[in-house]
Amino acid sequence: MESVTDAPLAALGVDVGTTNTKVVLAVFGDGVREERTLSVPTPSSGAALQSVVLNAVRDVVLDSPHPIVAIGVAAMGETGSLAGPDDQPRGELLRWADGDAATADRLTAAVGAEALYAATGVPAPHKSPLVHWQRLADQQDARLDDARWLGADALVIAALTGEAVTDHTLAARTMAYRLPASGEPLAREFDRDLVGVVGLTPDRFPRVALPGETAGLLGADAARALGLPVGIPVVAAGHDHAVGAWAAGAREPGQAADSVGTAEALLRIAESVPRDAAREQGMSLARSIDGRYETLLAGNPAAGALVEWAFAELLPGADRHAALEGARLRAEGPLDAFLLPYLRGRQSPSPDAAASVRLVQPVEEGAPGRLADPAATLTAVLTGLALQLAWMDASQTGLAGPRRPELTVLGGPGAANAAWWRLKQRLLPGRLRRVAAVEPVATGAALLAAHRVAGITTSLPVHPHDPGSADSVASAGDPALLDAFVEAATLRSKEPA
Repeated sequence: MESVTDAPLAALGVDVGTTNTKVVLAVFGDGVREERTLSVPTPSSGAALQSVVLNAVRDVVLDSPHPIVAIGVAAMGETGSLAGPDDQPRGELLRWADGDAATADRLTAAVGAEALYAATGVPAPHKSPLVHWQRLADQQDARLDDARWLGADALVIAALTGEAVTDHTLAARTMAYRLPASGEPLAREFDRDLVGVVGLTPDRFPRVALPGETAGLLGADAARALGLPVGIPVVAAGHDHAVGAWAAGAREPGQAADSVGTAEALLRIAESVPRDAAREQGMSLARSIDGRYETLLAGNPAAGALVEWAFAELLPGADRHAALEGARLRAEGPLDAFLLPYLRGRQSPSPDAAASVRLVQPVEEGAPGRLADPAATLTAVLTGLALQLAWMDASQTGLAGPRRPELTVLGGPGAANAAWWRLKQRLLPGRLRRVAAVEPVATGAALLAAHRVAGITTSLPVHPHDPGSADSVASAGDPALLDAFVEAATLRSKEPA
């Protein structure tokens, strides 16, 4: 085994996701490589999340010869836990998907939807921690008397350092943090007026670490549990999609990244974006990881989840491998059917909470709503997802100006699924640039931490392509098919889903 003094530097990255939490040991030499990765189911409570992350980190660093310079923590937005004044979690995680629309509507009416968005850049208040808090207050939950709110990242950082800290990109997802005008400085704490809407004060929320700062140092108890030295810097990396985009090199205006997991998000870097127009399209605004620019985020809450739904509901009993292989072949041919991919309504563009799944297709005789075979049905599902992404991309261009020719895709099911990948290549204008990392967000969190602590400036590697391959050819998209998709999506069907 090589000696620690001769080993290349390494950093740990944590990504708390909706379904799974990932931990990566990233090693930096000639670029960055994922030395070890571990993915575990995200548990249901705040205390369990802390335990799961500590156990996963311990397993990943076990017997590693690499000196670890930093730990970075990224997480999904709008998810966290109540905690006591000592930052010890209380009860279950309150998740972004558990939003209460009725409570959100009441809060929005009290403040004004336009004013709330202008202050926060948050287009979907039903997912926000303030709405969770108000709902629990309405239920007279006794935990609220002296409780604090800790986002998923702050829970992990508190377990590592002893202090709950978040970063501005995740603070921006809470509806409790004021988004300054383009070019103005970011705030160091949650906004008094916004948290006052539900009777709170900023001290009920974590400290906000600004771009370039660290959250704290690895404490003695956590270091002993992990088998690591005390004092390793811990970085609040930020919102998962923003971290992955930054790590993949999307850092300048016009650059964009497509991030796919349970949900799909398209993040565009922009000089500035008109807030009224962005709100009308259901897109969120925040600052970029480094704080220099704005980010415009369009989301489809059901992307990877829609594929699983399709196999369960549209293709019960179908051979999964055969359907995927058949869809890969069909992805090269004519595309004459698509699914409107709205399991949970449409978040953006043209928000519509009542939008639902609908197959737009020439139906087989006697089998309404079904195509001739599983491969054709799956192709229609994936075509709908790719067209939804193309619509989000076109809408972002209308708000923020032209995208640069290459669109970065952050691994995940949208890149691993050959048919889905090929359909994106066909239907998105320009070239797709596929990140090679297995866990791009967790690895990105490690990379960002190493950047802040040790000045490492590399970005995640991308898959090479052969000249003349589909990967190397720029696409013009399919404007006619996209127009048909948008027309179908914006005309409410009277047929059952």
